[in-house]
Amino acid sequence: MHASSFENMARCHARYLAADEERDQGDRIVLDVGGADVNGGYRPLFSHPRYRYLTVDLAPGEGVDIVLDDPYRLPLEDASVDIVLSGQMLEHCEFFWLSFAEMMRVLKPGGLLFLIAPSAGPIHQYPVDCYRFYPDAYRALAKYAGCHLVEVWLDERGPWRDLVGVFAREPRAVPTERIRPRLSPAPVDVPPGTLQEEATAGRAPYLDVLQAIHAELQPRQYLEIGVRRGASLALARCPATGVDPAPELGQRELPGSTRVVELASDDYFHEVLVEGADAPQPDLAFIDGMHLFEFALRDFMHIERLAHPGTLVVIDDVFPSHAAQASRTRRTRVWTGDVWKLAECLALARPDLFLVPIDTHPTGLLLIAGLNPANRVLWDRYNPLVRQFAADRDPPAHVLARRDVLAPDDPRIAAVLSALRESRGESASRATVVARLRAALAARAGA
Repeated sequence: MHASSFENMARCHARYLAADEERDQGDRIVLDVGGADVNGGYRPLFSHPRYRYLTVDLAPGEGVDIVLDDPYRLPLEDASVDIVLSGQMLEHCEFFWLSFAEMMRVLKPGGLLFLIAPSAGPIHQYPVDCYRFYPDAYRALAKYAGCHLVEVWLDERGPWRDLVGVFAREPRAVPTERIRPRLSPAPVDVPPGTLQEEATAGRAPYLDVLQAIHAELQPRQYLEIGVRRGASLALARCPATGVDPAPELGQRELPGSTRVVELASDDYFHEVLVEGADAPQPDLAFIDGMHLFEFALRDFMHIERLAHPGTLVVIDDVFPSHAAQASRTRRTRVWTGDVWKLAECLALARPDLFLVPIDTHPTGLLLIAGLNPANRVLWDRYNPLVRQFAADRDPPAHVLARRDVLAPDDPRIAAVLSALRESRGESASRATVVARLRAALAARAGA
């Protein structure tokens, strides 16, 4: 199970099923076809007590409830299943159209089939690897089985570039309502840790540094991921968009040119990059959302797609002061999660970017410049990168000690901001932006 497959199935669940879970509408049978737990599965998405989750596969294995005697015959009655799932199975099925028709046979009227299969990627025989799929393939399957393709999208994240389809036995409209906000799973009422575990550091408050960045960069458009109480969003003096599934603005007044979108950032960017919703091109973006590496990585990838070479991205929470603060499961009041890994990942996978760490209180900032919206490295390597970096581990000593981190008043920071502002005014090419950034960072501190 690769990360983007789980995330796409989670989107199907949120888009089509989550609202019904709050209503008393009886139990639902979920059938996962080819769903043996190989490095994870979809079962956690259906933990609500209303679901009876059944997994069928060709051989016994972790999480398998029914072993098939015939790969093209499900031992279930016609129209007996409410929800059918299948992910990363179709490419291994020699006669996939027969399996698809069988999945539709057991689906109830009013039920849904969520299907995920790769459109790209290397050969991975399990025991065979026969096909890759494009949107027209799903349309052809619906035509063959006499059902309806409700929705289809192709996820660009590699190496598999999942094709996701939603099918029904009868015509059904695509949901028009936005996905309902999903709250952060991290509790904020955890008991405090020791004094060492709750320690913080930094030479200047991060909000003061953000305010100085706004003043120096003078962005025309500002984008913020993770609004919370709005303290950082309120610094914007230009048209601004804040994205947060559950902002807590209270009585805080924001400028009239600021809008708050109550969506998870993944859902916001899906509307913009997949569904074609309008979104401004940011000159400055601030990422302070979910404190997990893969969320910060996706937010950066999405923002870079919207950006221009002179855009600056600022990441919060990159310097935990204690290993406990960097745990992927929150257990301290001061919590950065493993966002610190983003700098390590980008240094490895995107050496073309300029990474400028700043020693701010309480948990540091990272400036990212030299963006290239056409670069596909992170998109093509998304799943391997998540597999490599998302495992829970303690940050290295140089991260905890904030070695080689610039002071907030280091003149190189102002030089970087000046280079970006100047390049933006000239609509400079990325090559010009890169040359100016190199010169700015090569200047001696204190010069």
